[in-house]
Amino acid sequence: MQENKKMNFVIGLGRSGFWAAKYLKETGMNVTVIENKTNATLEETKKELELLSIKVLLNQPFEYKTFSNSIHDIESIILSPGINLDNKTVLDLKKSGVKISGEINIGWDALKHLNWVGITGTNGKSTVTHLLSHILQCNDFKAPTAGNIGTPLCKYAYECNTNDTKLDWIVAELSSYQLEMGKEIKPKIGIWTTFTPDHLERHKTIENYFNIKNNLLIQSEFRIYNYDDKHLRESVNILSKGIWVTTSCKEEYINRCDYWINEKGYIIEQGKSLFKIDEFKLIGQHNLQNLLLAIAAVRKIGLKEIEIKKALKTYIQLPHRLETIYKTKSLEIINDSKATNFDSSIAGINSVKGSPIIICGGIIKDGDSNSWVSKIKDKADSIFLYGESAKTLQFLLKKGGFRREIYIYNDLSELINAVLCYAENKKIKTILFSPSCSSFDQFKDFEERGNHFKSIVKRSLKKKT
Repeated sequence: MQENKKMNFVIGLGRSGFWAAKYLKETGMNVTVIENKTNATLEETKKELELLSIKVLLNQPFEYKTFSNSIHDIESIILSPGINLDNKTVLDLKKSGVKISGEINIGWDALKHLNWVGITGTNGKSTVTHLLSHILQCNDFKAPTAGNIGTPLCKYAYECNTNDTKLDWIVAELSSYQLEMGKEIKPKIGIWTTFTPDHLERHKTIENYFNIKNNLLIQSEFRIYNYDDKHLRESVNILSKGIWVTTSCKEEYINRCDYWINEKGYIIEQGKSLFKIDEFKLIGQHNLQNLLLAIAAVRKIGLKEIEIKKALKTYIQLPHRLETIYKTKSLEIINDSKATNFDSSIAGINSVKGSPIIICGGIIKDGDSNSWVSKIKDKADSIFLYGESAKTLQFLLKKGGFRREIYIYNDLSELINAVLCYAENKKIKTILFSPSCSSFDQFKDFEERGNHFKSIVKRSLKKKT
């Protein structure tokens, strides 16, 4: 294939940037990758791409002057999802007539001939994506997870282009950052899990954040919503027509919904009993909502009750989501690092029995701290805080009337030793790591934070034995 001489710049050498560059090169594009950092891992990735004749510039700031001399030779610039669309360089490039897109746009263009499920929401979208893919693949559908859950769409675009890979469905988790760029995405099935204020430092207003997510559902052929979510429930009259699910047995909820769970634990589909949820191992009301959303989708695809129930027997939850990492008769330690905001923390706390020690910290996001404080007051034996937001969280808790013990530590390593001793001395049976904040003060993401938590717990427990 003759290479296009026009220049295509991929900004950012994360997973999405890597696969966007590989796919574009495979399709004959002239590709340069720009990354503003450098480290040993990036150097290795650079070498890998350079073997494919992809130019890689590390430690290169994303500035207009980098492109100004060749502005008329640029075909497109593919942004990392982390770059804001009102970034000055982005705005200057747009003024110069340069096409700005993202990995999500390239992936959609390459794979839009396939069946898509697009899952969005503030919380719960990763679990729904993972669970839905599992059910389909247990029933011989080639339906991998993609998008924000970790595998870039361009990886599948590359594999379909080079290996003639055949896929039945794309099960894509789509974040607001991706949807902000990918307004043209039109899945066969769209799922909206939850909606609460989040990422407002990027999207400015809750209305803008809502509209970005709602556009995916508007574009979807078939729509599934969570009626248990207060904001979605209150928006029912302005949302596009679709299927609604609820875990409630309230008559007013059941009358509005197509799927629910009755008092005996049976999933009901429009009045008909499907099966009992005794095979589903995930705890918490929020995970029952996730289950119903996934079931509504696979029923639309055509799976039978017995096929779904059989798949649930082998489902294992994603890590960092109410993940028990240590359990004896006297103590259980739970890693819920994915609780990156107040609402997801509340859902996790609701799922834990008894009065746990709760560990929180990170960078506070916008959200309803009053409901979070109220839940802490109801449930927590004590609170251990760390990181950038520790003092602010302490203030919020005390202001809200929390009168039990609050301890502050600089980092998790120091905190864990103290919390284990405290739990042993007071005979507390549960320690819940529920940060309630983003991880970016000390970690790359919630996964790195969760893995760090697990490693220091393991190390501390080993020292005690």
